[in-house]
Amino acid sequence: MNNKEKIFLVSIDLFSRYGYDGVSIRQIAGNVGIKESSIYNHYKSKESILDAILDYYIGKMTENEIPLSKASENLDVGLEYFYKAGLDLYIAKLREEKMMEITRFILIEAYHNEKIRNFLKCDMIEGPVNGWIQLFDLMKQKNLIVKDCNSKELAESFFYYSLFLLIEHFIIRYPEDDEKFLNDLAIKSERQMKLIYNSVKVVE
Repeated sequence: MNNKEKIFLVSIDLFSRYGYDGVSIRQIAGNVGIKESSIYNHYKSKESILDAILDYYIGKMTENEIPLSKASENLDVGLEYFYKAGLDLYIAKLREEKMMEITRFILIEAYHNEKIRNFLKCDMIEGPVNGWIQLFDLMKQKNLIVKDCNSKELAESFFYYSLFLLIEHFIIRYPEDDEKFLNDLAIKSERQMKLIYNSVKVVE
Protein backbone atom coordinates (compact mmCIF):
# COMPACT_ATOMS: atom_id res chain seq x y z
CA MET A 1 0.00 0.00 0.00
CA ASN A 2 1.49 3.38 -0.96
CA ASN A 3 1.34 6.50 1.21
CA LYS A 4 -1.61 8.00 -0.67
CA GLU A 5 -3.68 4.89 -0.01
CA LYS A 6 -2.60 4.88 3.64
CA ILE A 7 -3.60 8.54 4.02
CA PHE A 8 -6.98 7.75 2.46
CA LEU A 9 -7.71 4.79 4.76
CA VAL A 10 -6.41 6.47 7.92
CA SER A 11 -8.52 9.56 7.16
CA ILE A 12 -11.66 7.44 6.82
CA ASP A 13 -10.95 5.79 10.16
CA LEU A 14 -10.18 9.06 11.98
CA PHE A 15 -13.08 11.00 10.45
CA SER A 16 -15.53 8.23 11.39
CA ARG A 17 -14.28 8.18 14.99
CA TYR A 18 -13.61 11.85 15.74
CA GLY A 19 -15.50 13.76 13.06
CA TYR A 20 -14.10 15.83 10.20
CA ASP A 21 -13.47 18.95 12.29
CA GLY A 22 -11.94 16.87 15.09
CA VAL A 23 -9.10 15.57 12.91
CA SER A 24 -6.05 17.55 11.78
CA ILE A 25 -3.61 16.98 8.95
CA ARG A 26 -0.94 16.50 11.62
CA GLN A 27 -3.00 13.75 13.25
CA ILE A 28 -3.51 12.00 9.91
CA ALA A 29 0.21 12.16 9.16
CA GLY A 30 1.08 10.85 12.61
CA ASN A 31 -1.19 7.85 12.21
CA VAL A 32 0.20 7.12 8.75
CA GLY A 33 3.76 7.48 10.05
CA ILE A 34 4.89 10.27 7.73
CA LYS A 35 5.74 13.95 8.08
CA GLU A 36 2.86 16.42 7.95
CA SER A 37 4.36 18.08 4.88
CA SER A 38 4.34 14.73 3.05
CA ILE A 39 0.54 14.75 3.04
CA TYR A 40 0.61 17.62 0.55
CA ASN A 41 2.50 15.48 -1.96
CA HIS A 42 -0.75 13.57 -2.38
CA TYR A 43 -3.59 15.86 -1.25
CA LYS A 44 -3.56 19.64 -1.35
CA SER A 45 -5.74 19.98 1.76
CA LYS A 46 -7.88 18.09 4.26
CA GLU A 47 -10.90 19.02 2.16
CA SER A 48 -9.37 17.32 -0.88
CA ILE A 49 -9.09 14.13 1.19
CA LEU A 50 -12.79 14.50 2.00
CA ASP A 51 -13.56 14.99 -1.70
CA ALA A 52 -11.67 11.79 -2.52
CA ILE A 53 -13.62 9.88 0.13
CA LEU A 54 -16.99 11.10 -1.16
CA ASP A 55 -15.99 10.37 -4.77
CA TYR A 56 -14.92 6.87 -3.77
CA TYR A 57 -18.18 6.25 -1.91
CA ILE A 58 -20.53 7.33 -4.67
CA GLY A 59 -18.37 5.54 -7.24
CA LYS A 60 -18.70 2.26 -5.33
CA MET A 61 -22.42 2.74 -4.75
CA THR A 62 -23.19 3.40 -8.41
CA GLU A 63 -20.91 0.84 -10.06
CA ASN A 64 -22.65 -2.11 -11.69
CA GLU A 65 -25.98 -0.28 -11.62
CA ILE A 66 -28.53 -1.58 -14.11
CA PRO A 67 -29.41 1.13 -16.69
CA LEU A 68 -33.10 1.95 -17.08
CA SER A 69 -33.09 0.40 -20.56
CA LYS A 70 -31.94 -2.90 -19.03
CA ALA A 71 -34.34 -2.54 -16.12
CA SER A 72 -37.23 -2.78 -18.58
CA GLU A 73 -36.10 -6.29 -19.50
CA ASN A 74 -35.43 -7.32 -15.90
CA LEU A 75 -38.86 -6.19 -14.72
CA ASP A 76 -40.41 -8.90 -16.87
CA VAL A 77 -39.15 -11.49 -14.36
CA GLY A 78 -40.88 -9.60 -11.53
CA LEU A 79 -40.06 -6.68 -9.26
CA GLU A 80 -39.27 -9.02 -6.36
CA TYR A 81 -36.42 -10.65 -8.28
CA PHE A 82 -35.17 -7.31 -9.63
CA TYR A 83 -35.29 -5.66 -6.19
CA LYS A 84 -33.58 -8.62 -4.46
CA ALA A 85 -30.72 -8.54 -6.97
CA GLY A 86 -30.19 -4.81 -6.37
CA LEU A 87 -30.46 -5.20 -2.61
CA ASP A 88 -27.90 -8.02 -2.55
CA LEU A 89 -25.49 -5.86 -4.55
CA TYR A 90 -26.02 -2.89 -2.21
CA ILE A 91 -25.39 -4.98 0.91
CA ALA A 92 -22.28 -6.54 -0.64
CA LYS A 93 -20.87 -3.03 -1.10
CA LEU A 94 -21.66 -2.12 2.52
CA ARG A 95 -19.86 -5.25 3.74
CA GLU A 96 -16.60 -3.51 2.84
CA GLU A 97 -15.39 -2.09 6.17
CA LYS A 98 -14.45 1.33 4.84
CA MET A 99 -17.86 1.71 3.19
CA MET A 100 -19.51 1.16 6.56
CA GLU A 101 -17.17 3.71 8.17
CA ILE A 102 -17.86 6.27 5.44
CA THR A 103 -21.62 5.76 5.73
CA ARG A 104 -21.60 6.45 9.45
CA PHE A 105 -19.28 9.42 8.96
CA ILE A 106 -21.59 10.96 6.32
CA LEU A 107 -24.74 10.52 8.41
CA ILE A 108 -23.15 12.09 11.50
CA GLU A 109 -21.26 14.90 9.76
CA ALA A 110 -24.19 16.01 7.58
CA TYR A 111 -25.37 18.10 10.54
CA HIS A 112 -22.08 20.02 10.78
CA ASN A 113 -20.67 20.11 7.27
CA GLU A 114 -22.47 21.76 4.33
CA LYS A 115 -20.53 19.81 1.68
CA ILE A 116 -21.38 16.49 3.31
CA ARG A 117 -25.01 17.57 3.83
CA ASN A 118 -25.30 18.41 0.11
CA PHE A 119 -23.71 15.07 -0.78
CA LEU A 120 -26.22 13.23 1.42
CA LYS A 121 -29.13 15.24 0.00
CA CYS A 122 -28.20 15.08 -3.68
CA ASP A 123 -26.22 11.88 -4.16
CA MET A 124 -27.53 9.60 -1.42
CA ILE A 125 -31.20 10.61 -1.29
CA GLU A 126 -32.43 12.59 -4.32
CA GLY A 127 -30.45 10.52 -6.85
CA PRO A 128 -31.80 7.12 -5.76
CA VAL A 129 -35.34 8.46 -5.25
CA ASN A 130 -35.34 9.90 -8.78
CA GLY A 131 -34.15 6.54 -10.08
CA TRP A 132 -37.04 4.81 -8.35
CA ILE A 133 -39.49 7.38 -9.77
CA GLN A 134 -38.31 6.56 -13.29
CA LEU A 135 -38.61 2.87 -12.54
CA PHE A 136 -42.17 3.17 -11.25
CA ASP A 137 -43.14 5.29 -14.27
CA LEU A 138 -41.75 2.51 -16.45
CA MET A 139 -43.77 -0.06 -14.49
CA LYS A 140 -46.93 1.96 -15.15
CA GLN A 141 -46.16 1.90 -18.88
CA LYS A 142 -45.74 -1.88 -18.70
CA ASN A 143 -49.02 -2.17 -16.77
CA LEU A 144 -47.28 -3.75 -13.77
CA ILE A 145 -48.61 -1.26 -11.21
CA VAL A 146 -51.82 0.79 -11.16
CA LYS A 147 -51.51 3.94 -13.23
CA ASP A 148 -53.09 6.32 -10.71
CA CYS A 149 -50.54 5.64 -7.95
CA ASN A 150 -48.04 8.43 -7.23
CA SER A 151 -44.57 7.42 -8.43
CA LYS A 152 -42.80 9.95 -6.18
CA GLU A 153 -44.62 8.79 -3.05
CA LEU A 154 -43.92 5.17 -3.96
CA ALA A 155 -40.23 5.92 -4.52
CA GLU A 156 -39.93 7.69 -1.18
CA SER A 157 -41.72 4.83 0.59
CA PHE A 158 -39.32 2.31 -0.93
CA PHE A 159 -36.16 4.27 -0.24
CA TYR A 160 -36.77 6.12 3.02
CA TYR A 161 -37.32 2.96 5.06
CA SER A 162 -33.84 1.63 4.20
CA LEU A 163 -32.39 5.06 4.95
CA PHE A 164 -34.07 4.99 8.36
CA LEU A 165 -32.53 1.56 9.04
CA LEU A 166 -29.08 3.02 8.27
CA ILE A 167 -29.65 5.95 10.63
CA GLU A 168 -30.96 3.63 13.33
CA HIS A 169 -27.89 1.40 13.08
CA PHE A 170 -25.16 4.01 12.74
CA ILE A 171 -26.49 6.59 15.17
CA ILE A 172 -29.27 5.31 17.46
CA ARG A 173 -28.00 1.77 18.09
CA TYR A 174 -24.27 2.38 17.66
CA PRO A 175 -22.22 0.31 18.33
CA GLU A 176 -24.22 -2.60 16.99
CA ASP A 177 -22.89 -5.68 15.22
CA ASP A 178 -22.51 -4.76 11.55
CA GLU A 179 -23.10 -8.25 10.19
CA LYS A 180 -26.31 -8.68 12.16
CA PHE A 181 -27.46 -5.28 10.92
CA LEU A 182 -26.76 -6.14 7.28
CA ASN A 183 -28.70 -9.39 7.61
CA ASP A 184 -31.60 -7.52 9.21
CA LEU A 185 -31.40 -4.83 6.51
CA ALA A 186 -31.85 -7.47 3.81
CA ILE A 187 -34.84 -9.09 5.53
CA LYS A 188 -36.63 -5.90 6.60
CA SER A 189 -36.09 -4.05 3.31
CA GLU A 190 -37.39 -6.96 1.26
CA ARG A 191 -40.41 -7.28 3.56
CA GLN A 192 -41.13 -3.55 3.16
CA MET A 193 -40.79 -3.82 -0.61
CA LYS A 194 -43.33 -6.64 -0.81
CA LEU A 195 -45.77 -4.80 1.44
CA ILE A 196 -45.71 -1.67 -0.73
CA TYR A 197 -45.58 -3.45 -4.08
CA ASN A 198 -48.53 -5.72 -3.22
CA SER A 199 -50.62 -2.62 -2.53
CA VAL A 200 -50.13 -1.18 -6.04
CA LYS A 201 -49.42 -4.06 -8.40
CA VAL A 202 -51.87 -4.95 -11.13
CA VAL A 203 -53.61 -8.22 -10.34
CA GLU A 204 -54.52 -10.17 -13.43
